[in-house]
Amino acid sequence: MKSAIFYYGLDLPPDRSKTTLLRDTAVVLQPHHPLLSDDIFADYFPHCSLFVYWNPTGVQPESLRAASEQIPLVALDHVWDLVRLDLRSDAARRFAVGQGLRALRQTGAHVHGLFVDDLDLWSGPRRQSAAIAVLRQLQAEGAQDIRLFLNRAFSLWPKLDCLQAVLLEELTPGVVKRLAPADTEWVERKVLPAIRRVRRRGVTVFGMTYEPTWEKPPHSRVSAGLAEVTDNIIMTCRSLDQWPEDLQ
Repeated sequence: MKSAIFYYGLDLPPDRSKTTLLRDTAVVLQPHHPLLSDDIFADYFPHCSLFVYWNPTGVQPESLRAASEQIPLVALDHVWDLVRLDLRSDAARRFAVGQGLRALRQTGAHVHGLFVDDLDLWSGPRRQSAAIAVLRQLQAEGAQDIRLFLNRAFSLWPKLDCLQAVLLEELTPGVVKRLAPADTEWVERKVLPAIRRVRRRGVTVFGMTYEPTWEKPPHSRVSAGLAEVTDNIIMTCRSLDQWPEDLQ
C-alpha cells in the first residue's frame, strides 16, 4: 500500500471516475457505510484494499442494549460519546469481538482487513495482555487470516503477526518538531525503533496530521528521522467526514 483514505461519513464518493483510478490504496470506512451495506465497494474502488473500522475499546452507549450479558465498563468517554469497555473482562472481550466479527461479515465481499482504533489505551505494561487477548480471540472465532491496520499501540506491534499497516495519528515529522524535549526523547528512544522493526517485516507506516502546514521543512533531527521511516503522510480534517479534495 502506498496511500490511505479515511472516511467516517455516509456519503458516496462524489466522483466515481476518480476513485476507480486509485491503486495501492487502503480505504478505511465505517461498517455502516453504503458502499459496504450495498456491497458496491469494488464498483468505486476496484484496485484498493478495504479496511473496516473497529474500535474494540469503546462503543456508543446504545450498542450495549443488544448485549446478552452485563458488560463491565472502565469509563464514559464524553468527548467521543462512547462507553469504554473493560477488556480485562471475558464478557467485555466477547462483546468487542462480536462487534469486530460483524464488521467483517456484514460489509460485503471485498473486506481486506480491520482498522483497529484506540487500542493504544490498552498498550501499557499492565493492560496489554487484555489487548492481545481480544485480538487473538477475534482470530480464533473466525478471523484467523485477518489483516490488521493498527492505530499507534507501539508496544503491541511485535506481538501481532497479522499486522499489515500502522497509523501514526498526530505523530508526524511536523508534529514531532513541535514536541517538548521529553516527548521528543520518547519518540527517538521508543517510537523510532518500533517503526524500524515493523518496516523490516514489510509493514506499511502511515502518518496522519490535521495540521498540514506543520509538515513544511525544516525538520529537527528526530523529526527528520521519523520522516525517513514513514511511507506516506495523510493530511486530513479532524472529523474525517469529508472525502479528500483530490477525489471531489
